[in-house]
Amino acid sequence: MATTAPPRDNTVEREAERWMNDPYEHFGYHNTRIHSLPREEVEAVQLAAMNLRLEERRQQVQMLAKLADAQGIDRVGRLDDLAPLLLPHDIYKSYPTSLLAKQQFAKLNTWLTKLTRYSPEEVDVSECDSIDSWLTKLRDETPLDVGASSGSSGTCSFYPKSKRDYFLSMMGMRVQLAQKFGEDPKPGDIEDKIHAIIPLYKDGHASMGAFGKYSCEVFAKGDPAYWHYCFDFKLSQDLMWLAARLRAAAAKGDVSKVDVPPSLLARRGEWEAAQQAMPDQQLAFVNRMVKELAGERVFVMSTSNLLYAVAKRGLEEGISGVFAPDSVFMGGGGAKGVPLPDDLEEVVCKFFNTDRMISSYGMTEMNSFSVQCEHDRYHVLPWVTIFLLDLETGQPLPRSGKQNGRASFFDMTADSCWGGLVTGDVITVDWDHRCECGRSSLAIDKKINRVSEIQGGDDKITCAATPGAQAEAMDFLTGLGG
Repeated sequence: MATTAPPRDNTVEREAERWMNDPYEHFGYHNTRIHSLPREEVEAVQLAAMNLRLEERRQQVQMLAKLADAQGIDRVGRLDDLAPLLLPHDIYKSYPTSLLAKQQFAKLNTWLTKLTRYSPEEVDVSECDSIDSWLTKLRDETPLDVGASSGSSGTCSFYPKSKRDYFLSMMGMRVQLAQKFGEDPKPGDIEDKIHAIIPLYKDGHASMGAFGKYSCEVFAKGDPAYWHYCFDFKLSQDLMWLAARLRAAAAKGDVSKVDVPPSLLARRGEWEAAQQAMPDQQLAFVNRMVKELAGERVFVMSTSNLLYAVAKRGLEEGISGVFAPDSVFMGGGGAKGVPLPDDLEEVVCKFFNTDRMISSYGMTEMNSFSVQCEHDRYHVLPWVTIFLLDLETGQPLPRSGKQNGRASFFDMTADSCWGGLVTGDVITVDWDHRCECGRSSLAIDKKINRVSEIQGGDDKITCAATPGAQAEAMDFLTGLGG
């Protein structure tokens, strides 16, 4: 499926390199400039970046090389020509599940190495006796800070995100949230220390723990006095995996068959007690922050459901927010099919003393979060290319008119991986409509569904890659033994 790319344009390629390397610095950390670019210019840079990344990453990421070679793709001439090289999100949990139960972390390193340009297989993990110790070892000895999922499906995903990837994600939050669109950024929006309030964990490998420490780096400028977290310990990935396996066993009707090491199963009570105590501890934490940081500018990052739960309970107990009016409260994600309350924004704004709660749309597998505008649309950063795939065929839908399909993306800023992703979400994009907020960037409608909900609990991902190429690449990735 070789394609003919247009002649190389060195000027556009140089611009693409700036976007790929550090787009925020390139645009002067100016949110309005970033979201005011002409679509034609954006798509030209996106196409150039795709070819630059493809040329570079196919030499570095084994899984991409397998998929590209099997389809004869070495350059692309149109944006949609990249669709066959987008990787399904469940590829990051494609390892044999027995490897975790048997604590065969060296084999997991081999599997992970095929998905990243770094080399985790070179790290000696023979002494690792838990998921936490394995992921910590990789973080200490490589550029990676592997992102792990909660394992709500019963299996944890492990995405080989790098420390630089996390930094870019958090910088994107600060650039988009701390300044108003249509205005020049004030010096304090980027340069000053802002109190970062994280009603979760000090550390961790899942996003609930990982983003906390990077908020300290980007918002608090590394000053621990400006970094505030609820739980002064690391969120245990082992306990999250245990909870996932218990849920999976319960769904099958036999909780006696939980395939985890006995030493981990013995910690079940620890996890259950922590979950039970969590709401009260978070409320106490927020109450303390209200008292300690009254009048200060703060950044609060959490899921919408958590912000609502804390705010509602606080209001019921007569607590109201006293933070500075230019503070930022961001929710989003984490609902997993659970409807958000109708009065969510009203309750959150009243408690935290803010005019508006901002939501974002994103995922661990991407660096770039799309922030919600005043018209309830999620605006996609220009260095991210959107693909809408047909749910049945996996082929790209037209890049015109109003389209509804499987959300897929190519993030040119991805440092550790390829950057192409097929998600489990269904989104709507109106390609021809410029949002009333004034941003020229493409926008995703507020309502986002899960494919599994539409298909009755199952998501059979159909990608644009040819079936033979996809099967060959998956066999290569998962051929590790158990």
